[in-house]
Amino acid sequence: MDKVAESVFPDVTLTDLSQIRQFMRTTADTHGYPSAAIDELIVAVNEALSNIVRHSYQNKPGVIKVSMVCSQGAVKVTLHDNGPGFDPTSVPTPDTTLPLEKRPFGGMGVHMMRTFCDELTYRKDAHGGNELTFLKRIDG
Repeated sequence: MDKVAESVFPDVTLTDLSQIRQFMRTTADTHGYPSAAIDELIVAVNEALSNIVRHSYQNKPGVIKVSMVCSQGAVKVTLHDNGPGFDPTSVPTPDTTLPLEKRPFGGMGVHMMRTFCDELTYRKDAHGGNELTFLKRIDG
């Protein structure tokens, strides 16, 4: 049976992201997921959280709701925010074969999100907010 853990983090700034990472870690640990898989998921989600605070909320405090659905073989994390919409799944994949000095600035965070999770989806919710969902399959 799937188990859901949710928490709302009001007035989130960059310095508060450690609380969200700890919420994710604690929730994952109670389900016995392997650390390496959860570490990757936390990196992906942290990148999205940083982008929400920096770009969507423009470094001003904002509300972020985090939901985790823990099931056998997978973890799903959904972030809800009320900032302006942005679909990270529409960002083109960067050409990582180019030397660093020839790559355009930005885009690597979204690339990390895609790399460290198995599915990444975005949608506007029924109230006009943003919903970004990460799915990470867990072996064992």
